[in-house]
Amino acid sequence: MKKSKLVWLLSLMLVLSMFLAACGGDEAEKDPATPSDKDDDNGSEDVTEVDEEQVLNLIAASEIPTMDSSLVTDSVGFDLLMDVAEGLYRLNQENVPVPAMAEGEPTISEDGLVYTFKIRDAKWSNGDAVTAGDFEFAWKRAMNPDTASEYGPYMMAGVLKNATEISEGSVDFNELGVKALDEKTLEVTLEKPVPYFLSLMAFGTYLPLNEKFVTEQGDAYATNSDALISNGPFTLTEWDGTGSSWSLVKNDQYWDAENVKLTQINYDVVKETATAVNLYKTGEVDRTGLSGEFAAQYANDPELLKEKDSVVYYLKIKKKCNGN
Repeated sequence: MKKSKLVWLLSLMLVLSMFLAACGGDEAEKDPATPSDKDDDNGSEDVTEVDEEQVLNLIAASEIPTMDSSLVTDSVGFDLLMDVAEGLYRLNQENVPVPAMAEGEPTISEDGLVYTFKIRDAKWSNGDAVTAGDFEFAWKRAMNPDTASEYGPYMMAGVLKNATEISEGSVDFNELGVKALDEKTLEVTLEKPVPYFLSLMAFGTYLPLNEKFVTEQGDAYATNSDALISNGPFTLTEWDGTGSSWSLVKNDQYWDAENVKLTQINYDVVKETATAVNLYKTGEVDRTGLSGEFAAQYANDPELLKEKDSVVYYLKIKKKCNGN
């Protein structure tokens, strides 16, 4: 059974999120692989059955501007990239980096500057192998001035060798400190020792790109679901590049597909809280945010849960000059 959730987002630097979980009873919410506390009359254990199709219906805050990992700057795009793509590392539930596309921990030089990663056997959704060259291409593309990536220079300068000089225009982007030694070996050279480097490997700008596919798509790359391939747990479908709905479908080519339980996630863009709450209450969506009067209205709702999140807000003040 799916859990339905309402989320209350408070406008604080450290956001205390509250969300509602509609539960169908203790037995229905057991782990499907966990036996019931009671045996049946024949002495056998009663195991909760789960539907073959596991579908989740969610709300998005806005449309998708782009799914190009070199160009994404918004939260919707970054969130979806974490579903359709996977970097060398990913963050677990405790925000600790664990190997993903990397097959085990890297070899690190004594001075802490050179990391050598082995790439696990994995495929893109079109059947191509994920290679070390996919990472070298993606990172250098993000630093290529012609790409006009905002996060490339921001996330790589001061971290990867030559990234600062490349962002300043004094060194060619091909001199970035990343090199595919062979299809399964990636060597990364840092500017200086970076204690949090492995955590950065889960960030969207550091995701791999299939050079052949990206080149074939040209300017159309990642502007719609047909112009995008995935190496992550899901593939993006039914996105025309401008629409307010799309779906994520389980990627059977994903290396860890057997541990992906959801078969599909459907998204609809809903910007009005009242509309979102109505959709939740009628069962059309499984989770939605609360704000303002709705947060107070549902403060004692039995489905309300609380969750911490980190959000940065700022106030922009424009000074008036000469009466303008």
